Amino acid sequence: MNRTIEALVLAGFVALLGAMALVTGVISFSAPSLPDFTSVDVGLSLPSEARIVAVEPVSLDCRARVHAEVPVEGTREHEAFGVVYRTDRISMHAYGDVDTCVDGAGAEITHNRDGTTDVVIDGRSIVFVRPRVDAVRTAGSVDVDKDVVGKLVDAFPWVDDNLGLTPLAYAYAQNVIGSSQCMRTAYEVTEDILVDAYRQQVIDQGIDADRLSVTIDGQPDFADPAPLDMGDIEMSVGAGEVVCLAHDDLGGSGTSPQR
Repeated sequence: MNRTIEALVLAGFVALLGAMALVTGVISFSAPSLPDFTSVDVGLSLPSEARIVAVEPVSLDCRARVHAEVPVEGTREHEAFGVVYRTDRISMHAYGDVDTCVDGAGAEITHNRDGTTDVVIDGRSIVFVRPRVDAVRTAGSVDVDKDVVGKLVDAFPWVDDNLGLTPLAYAYAQNVIGSSQCMRTAYEVTEDILVDAYRQQVIDQGIDADRLSVTIDGQPDFADPAPLDMGDIEMSVGAGEVVCLAHDDLGGSGTSPQR
C-alpha cells in the first residue's frame, strides 16, 4: 500500500513539473503538419530547339516589300546499273517576298542657300534583304509524285522514303526570290517608291515640295545568295530557266535568265 501511495505521489509530482514547464515555455510541442490540399506546383520548360542564338544591330531603313510568285518543279532520278528505274517529282507554287532597304547613312540631305533641298541616295546603300517563302500559303500547292515504282519500293521497311524534295524546293524558291536577276527586276519597280518615300519624309519635316530634289546616285550591288547543294536533284522554275518579270500592273521588264 505504501509503495502504491509513493508511486501516485511521484506521478503527480512529475505531472506538476511537466505542466509548469509547458506554462513557462521550457518545453513546447509542435502540432503535426497536415498536407496542403490547395497547393499548386507549376513547372515551366522550353524545348532545347527554341533558343535565341544571336542578336545583331540593324541599321537599315526598309522602304518597300517586293512580293513574288515562283512556280517550282523538281525531279530526282534513281539509277541502278546505269538505268533509271524510278523518278520522283515535286511541283509547287511558292509565294514569298523580299524587303528593299537603304542603309541608315545611305542618304545625304543638303540644304542650299537658295532655299532648295537636295536628297541624294547612294545606290550602293540599297540592298534587298530577307528573301523568304510564305510556307503556310505555299503548302497547299505542294504536290509530290513518286511514280508507281517509287510507291512499291517505299513499302519495304528498309527503304528510306524521305525524299528531301519539299524542303529543298522551298529553299530553291527562296534563292530565286533573292537572286540578282529578280532583284534587278524588282529594283526597276521599286526605284520610284524609294524616291517617293524619301521625298515624303523630307516634306513631313517642313521642306517645300516645289524646292525639293530627290535622286539616286548609282545602282545597288545585285548579289546572288549562296548556292544550294542540290545533290542529285534538279530544280527549275516552271519548265525552263529562271526569268523574272514584273507584273503588268507594276511595269518593268524581264532580265537575263539564270540557271
